[in-house]
Amino acid sequence: MNQSIGTEELAYGGYHRTQSATEDRELTHVGPGTPCGEYLRRFWHPVTLSSQIKDLPLAIRILGEDLVAFRDLSGDVGVLHRQCSHRRTSLEYGVIAEHGIRCCYHGWLYDIDGTILETPGEPEDSPIRDTLCHGAYPALEYKGIVFAYMGPPELKPEFPICDTFELPGDEMIPYLLDMPCNWLQVNDNPMDPFHSVFLHTRISRAHFDPSWGAMPIVEWHQMADKTGIYLTSARRWNEYIWVRTNELLAPNFTQPPDIFQNPDRDKFFTRVGNSKWHVPIDDTNTQIIGWRHFNETLDLGKKGRPEAVGAGSLDAVGRVKRTYEEQQRVPGDYEAQVGQGPISVHKLEHLAKTDRGVTLLRQLLRRAIRGVKKGKEPPRQAKNADGYVPTMAGDVIINVPKSNRDDEAVRRDLGRKIGAIVLDSMPLPHGERQTDIEKRVRAEVLA
Repeated sequence: MNQSIGTEELAYGGYHRTQSATEDRELTHVGPGTPCGEYLRRFWHPVTLSSQIKDLPLAIRILGEDLVAFRDLSGDVGVLHRQCSHRRTSLEYGVIAEHGIRCCYHGWLYDIDGTILETPGEPEDSPIRDTLCHGAYPALEYKGIVFAYMGPPELKPEFPICDTFELPGDEMIPYLLDMPCNWLQVNDNPMDPFHSVFLHTRISRAHFDPSWGAMPIVEWHQMADKTGIYLTSARRWNEYIWVRTNELLAPNFTQPPDIFQNPDRDKFFTRVGNSKWHVPIDDTNTQIIGWRHFNETLDLGKKGRPEAVGAGSLDAVGRVKRTYEEQQRVPGDYEAQVGQGPISVHKLEHLAKTDRGVTLLRQLLRRAIRGVKKGKEPPRQAKNADGYVPTMAGDVIINVPKSNRDDEAVRRDLGRKIGAIVLDSMPLPHGERQTDIEKRVRAEVLA
């Protein structure tokens, strides 16, 4: 019996297949008052690099809000609503003061918390300073990045410091990249390790190392505290099995392990090459802000270029300005994500088995967004013995010669065992954790 074929499935059936549909507003719209915007405002976000704040105010846009960032003469950083509360003149033309910023139009002076310090021209007994406060957000600087919290002041969480931010002997170089597309299509990417096989290796050329082209066995797991998702990715490369663990901490923080990893020797939990946030500027623009890590345990082939890391560039394919022809010949993450359009329409996707991580992430975000809408605050990560937020990202590479056993089953088994060991070690401080992982891998996996 012949099965009927829908008109959308016919060869040359473009006429029957729609290319228009409504975007998933619940997950993609980020402005004030939107469900996703309210959820995102429950977290600290990086908003610019310290190096970009000089002796003049800096106009920025975050979560659909026009803001101004500055460092006053006392050294404090402020993140304020851009338009002056008096007559709406932009504070990007303001004058930096000893404390705060002064509007160029009539001289009103605002402190970093929005307090009005002076209203020149107004009567001395004017009640304005006591009855009005300009829009401002708590801000802080950490290792060359400026962060702001844009949610309800009474719900402000502690600024989270991850274990990978305080590694001994680690150089962290801040960077910022502009992505003219919705935040979610950038945020989906870390949950899709299969794209590294094709986009970064097989399709045009090896962007990092040929070993990335080996097809991995991947499994995804929701964290027990519902603060994110982690995955294990197990590859065979010659006589080695490379197990990579990675995670996304909700809503938008992720850390790829060593981007120039070469599985050519035993390694026991070398840590991350990048720590980064995918920060919505508005519904159709995103910034990736974070650090590149450089230390003696990473990039043993010395492919990384610290001098290429900064505002607008990164030492990776597709992360510097290129011609359109260069983008077409060797596309990278920028082209793959921005190429989905300003806001990728999920109704037009056809997700497959390899997209399991993307599906889980969207489900996690949707539950959290709806939870905030119902008055439930997002869960926060616990700390380890050092007082830092422990993370899963790292590489374990072990020598496992090929045998008569089913190699796919071997990789799946080792991925699960090593993932469990890495997860169990999260409460430990850095030095003890690496020692524990190596000891257990040798005893429980290699023995």
